[in-house]
Amino acid sequence: QLENFVKFYDSCKVIKSIQVVWSDQENQYPSHWIKKFNLQKVEFEIHLHNSLTNRFKPILNISTQAVLSIDDDLIVPCEELENTLKVWQSNLNTIVGYSPRIHSKNVENGRALYNRWQHTWWNGIYSIMLTKIAIFHRKYLDLYVKNIPENVNNFINLNRNCEDLAMAHIIADECKCAPVWVNAIVYEVSDIGISGSPNHFLDRGKCLDYLQQSLKSWPWTTGYQKLIRINVLDYFNL
Repeated sequence: QLENFVKFYDSCKVIKSIQVVWSDQENQYPSHWIKKFNLQKVEFEIHLHNSLTNRFKPILNISTQAVLSIDDDLIVPCEELENTLKVWQSNLNTIVGYSPRIHSKNVENGRALYNRWQHTWWNGIYSIMLTKIAIFHRKYLDLYVKNIPENVNNFINLNRNCEDLAMAHIIADECKCAPVWVNAIVYEVSDIGISGSPNHFLDRGKCLDYLQQSLKSWPWTTGYQKLIRINVLDYFNL
């Protein structure tokens, strides 16, 4: 699967380089097939410890301002990525992506609630953009390393969750603006992940509370826009 993932994105002209974050401490990275690719474009970033936060702690140099953060089980057509990059270039300080979520508060106890994607689908509003597939400025990688305290890293490692919300928190706090939601075709090629666990939404709510407590801020700004690419011929069909 990983080889096909790299092969696909290597074919996208809009992708200038591919850095695969490798945190597997039990298996060596697949050196037998990586040689098939241009090693100046495709690199493995080998981490000494297995942590979800490695995703946002780059070892290798990043030459572009835009960073596409993407899970290795998601495929987005190259043309969609090109259009999304153009959207980001008009929104340099925020995060632009395809997987928005909305938070809320429990009115009885004040605790944070992390809502299912259906809430955004029904209402068209969101406050969080998941980094499983999103574009943001490379400066936020430095801010993540600088501003995420050790206790939050420990919380993430202990729960095997929350690193994406931590990055979304960093971006929202710095930007003071909402993320941008782009409508696009996304193919998911894996089985159900951690979101299928029975306590997933409860755990994510706890994560939002923990980030507020640790980072001393509640930065979430509600977004209302959804960008949809329209073919000029659609105007003649109205």
